[in-house]
This record gives sequence, C-alpha cells and structure tokens, in this order.
Amino acid sequence: MTSTTNCLRLFSGLAFVLALASLAASHPTRYPDVDVGVWQKRMKDGVFPPFLSYHIHVLFVSNQNNTIEDALTFRKKFMTHFKLTDDNPCNGTTHQGRLCMFQYDTESGTPDSPFVTSEWGMFLPVEHFATFVPWTMQNRGDNIVFVHPNSGMQIEDHTDWAVWQGDIWPLRPSALCDNCHSTTV
Repeated sequence: MTSTTNCLRLFSGLAFVLALASLAASHPTRYPDVDVGVWQKRMKDGVFPPFLSYHIHVLFVSNQNNTIEDALTFRKKFMTHFKLTDDNPCNGTTHQGRLCMFQYDTESGTPDSPFVTSEWGMFLPVEHFATFVPWTMQNRGDNIVFVHPNSGMQIEDHTDWAVWQGDIWPLRPSALCDNCHSTTV
C-alpha cells in the first residue's frame, strides 16, 4: 500500500469518528436507561413507556421579522410569568430535573433538529405540565406551540404523542434517531 492510500484510510476513519461524535453531541435526546427495543415490543401489546418529562417548543420563521418578533415577545412574556432566566440554560435536552430554557435556534431548520424552522424551547418536568401547558394555550397568540413528551421513544414522542397549539408544521423525525428512513412528516 502506498502512503497516500494509508493517509486516505486514516483520514476517512477519522472523519467517520468525528461525524459520529458530532451526531451524538448535536442531538443528546436519548434517555440512557430506556431500552427502545424492549418498549417497541411491549407497545405491540398495548403497554407504553411512561413520560419522563416534556419539552415546549415555539416555532417561527427566521426570515420573517413579524414572526421572529412575536415569538421572542412571547418568550419574554413566558419567562417573566414563570420567573425563568437565561442565566442557567438547559444542559442538553433530557434529564434536567428542573425547569430551564434551551438556547433558542436562530438558524432555520438546522439538520440536527427535527424542526424545519427556527424555534425556542424549554425543558418541563412532569409535575409542571398542568401549569405551563394551559398557560401557553391561553397566551400563545398567533405563535405555533409544539409540546412533546420525553419517554425515550423519540419518534413517537415527536409524532404520535405530541400536541400542537396552532398550525401543524412538518418535522424531520430522521434527526431523532440513527436509522430512521422517513425524511419529513
């Protein structure tokens, strides 16, 4: 083998490892204690996983100033009402154990996101669902709100078990798992 071939193999291997690391770091929404294979089998028998937490997302079009302004005004109103700050944002997207805000997405539909547009969101422990979700229903205005559970079953959490407030927007469930075949639902 030539040194060029060896360098290409080394570079390809390194690129593959970096791509896997980037994928894992860019979408840390897995619950490590949830065995997806076990739950997939149990769900066929009508036994479903518990909801461990929720996310609330507000979607907006990043190149339309009025939707950006509406979404960010709603975010500020939301944070003020619930006494939340950006001082201690969520670290990852699961297992927070506390109310917290995610850094909002200023890029429209980044590939590592199931959303095809910009959004801001928060982590919601189960015990806060009955307070936060009705408030968003009554105060969202024209904003599109997407609420989904976190059970460890990412596709079902974002499709079958999610709740939309306002228009339903397309999602990219393939961003939620390593071997999905669907591109947009």
